Amino acid sequence: MDTSVYLLRPAFEGLQLHTLSTNDFAQACRLFMELAYADAPDLIPENKRPYCDIPSDGSMADYLPPAPLAAGICQDLSKGKSGVPGYEFRLGSSGHAHLKLRIQQMPLHGRDIWVYSVDTHDRFFQATKHLNPDEGAAWRTMTEKNSRLKHQIEEALALAGFTTPISLLKVDLTSPTT
Repeated sequence: MDTSVYLLRPAFEGLQLHTLSTNDFAQACRLFMELAYADAPDLIPENKRPYCDIPSDGSMADYLPPAPLAAGICQDLSKGKSGVPGYEFRLGSSGHAHLKLRIQQMPLHGRDIWVYSVDTHDRFFQATKHLNPDEGAAWRTMTEKNSRLKHQIEEALALAGFTTPISLLKVDLTSPTT
C-alpha cells in the first residue's frame, strides 16, 4: 500500500517541531498497546496502563522523566551517548517486556519531524551461542514474533499518519534532487 499521503502529520507542515503533541503521543501509545497486547490485554503491567489511555487534556510532562509515571518506562534519548532528541518508552508486549516505542526527532528537508518506530530490544546474538538447542529455538521464535509485531505496529502508525522509518525513506526516495 502506498503510504505517501500519510507521511507528514498536518501539524508538522511548514513548522519546526520541538515538542511532542499529547494527542499524537496518546494515539501512538494506544496503537502500540492495542497491538502489543492484542492477545492478552490483561497482561499489561500496572505501571504501563496509564500509557493505554492518555487523556486528551493530559500533559506530556506527566509521561516523561522525571515524572513518576515515566520511572522505568521512559528513557530520554538526548541524555545518551548519541544525544539524539527523542524518547524510548518500554511499553513491552504480552511476549516480550522490553519492546519499546521510540519517538525521535529527525531532520527532513530543512525541518525537524518526529519519527515513530519500534525497538524490539532483542538483538543479543553473542549470547545466543551459549544457549542449548531448545533455548536457541525459543529465542529465534521470540525474535521472529517481535519482528512481525514491530512491522505491524509501524504499519499501523504509518496508516494513522505518523512518520515511520519506512515512510521517511519513501519521502527521501521520491523527493526531487536539486
